[in-house]
Amino acid sequence: MGRPLNLDDVESNQDQDQDQNRSHTWRDWMIVFTWSIVGYLALITTVIGYFDPSLLPVDPAALLFNKDISPFYAFSRGGHFSKPSGFKIVALVPFSNHEHTSILECYLQVKFESSQLPGKVMLNDSQKNLIHNHGFLDQVVFIPQTNDATSLRWLNSLVEETSEYAISPAGRDMDWKFAQDNVMYIRIDGDVVYMEDHTIPTIVKTKLDNPDTLMVSANVVNEGALASLHSHRGVSLPYLPELQHTPQPSRSKSQLEHDWRASSLPSWTGPADFKVRKDFKPPFEGHRWLLPRESATDRDPIAGSVYTDTGPSMSDWTVGAQQHYSFLHHLELDNLDRYKFPLWVNPTEPVTINFGCFWGLREVFGHKSSEEIYESWAGSDGTRPNVTIDGKGLVSHYSSRQGVEGLDSTDVLERYRAYAQERVCRPSQRQKKPRLEVD
Repeated sequence: MGRPLNLDDVESNQDQDQDQNRSHTWRDWMIVFTWSIVGYLALITTVIGYFDPSLLPVDPAALLFNKDISPFYAFSRGGHFSKPSGFKIVALVPFSNHEHTSILECYLQVKFESSQLPGKVMLNDSQKNLIHNHGFLDQVVFIPQTNDATSLRWLNSLVEETSEYAISPAGRDMDWKFAQDNVMYIRIDGDVVYMEDHTIPTIVKTKLDNPDTLMVSANVVNEGALASLHSHRGVSLPYLPELQHTPQPSRSKSQLEHDWRASSLPSWTGPADFKVRKDFKPPFEGHRWLLPRESATDRDPIAGSVYTDTGPSMSDWTVGAQQHYSFLHHLELDNLDRYKFPLWVNPTEPVTINFGCFWGLREVFGHKSSEEIYESWAGSDGTRPNVTIDGKGLVSHYSSRQGVEGLDSTDVLERYRAYAQERVCRPSQRQKKPRLEVD
């Protein structure tokens, strides 16, 4: 027979209670410790994912959202959007420099493949823009803003080759035959050097869906109200200027001239205490910007502008160079979603007019800057009309606001040209040489 439990053995019961209490205490501490570790790791992951998701092995957003239906993609990702009927769509292109506009012209002129549907934006299609190539633009009107003979000869030659191209008559501003009520205008600055496939259809549809909005701007990289948004870590990368010319004998001159990829660039080397400060001068003509192996918090132009008093302003050419190289970096890696958002209605800062969609010429196009537009639109009570930025279609602009003279000392423009030549231009455009000799 088994031995019955002695319920009256008080000392034995106390020992058992103490053992159980010690067991519970150990388990409780392990649970608290485990959840503390989990919470700490979650906090670190959240901070890294916000500031620089590239440091994580997976994209946290991809685990939470279906990116195929994310609002950060253009509307066309979900189906078709036919070219609207009943009115014309005319692009107005202020023109100053044929070297720049020859890049834009590739984006205006490329053709659809024969298997694609005319006049429709399709999932994964490469959207082209002139109507005779089954795009949205009925007309492209160039507005000369230069007296340079070489650039004007190039423009005249270009317009003669394409029936949808025209030049605004000199001396009459915008009072010309296309100024009609049944025309939707898209202002595309001649210095635009990259245009995402679906940008024009996206802003056209957004304008039609929001008739009370005076203008719908595309998502123009580092322009106007978007400058601070596009300067966040993980979007802007810590590129620094190449300080000395580095020969690359293993690659031919032709290969170097036609390579736009950031992955082919070497790592930055230079003094440990180097920083891009105010009034930084270009180190040499044609220099590149490179990523250092280890980045300090305030050595690149944007970090210096945000965190120090000795850094350049956000309008400096060095900030522009850093932004352009960062953009090309993300372009190669197909990470352009880092720049995107659905819609931004009525930003407090001026919206760029370098790529915008609107009805009526005089309200928008007659002004030279977004600041002038805001001043002219302001009512007596200080109110302003609705202006919207559509964050789903990206554009990169070679901005004179950021000191083109300094930016011209880099090779960034040729990198944009190399990308367009490889991915966008038709064969006949690839053979064109934008540089012309004056008689």
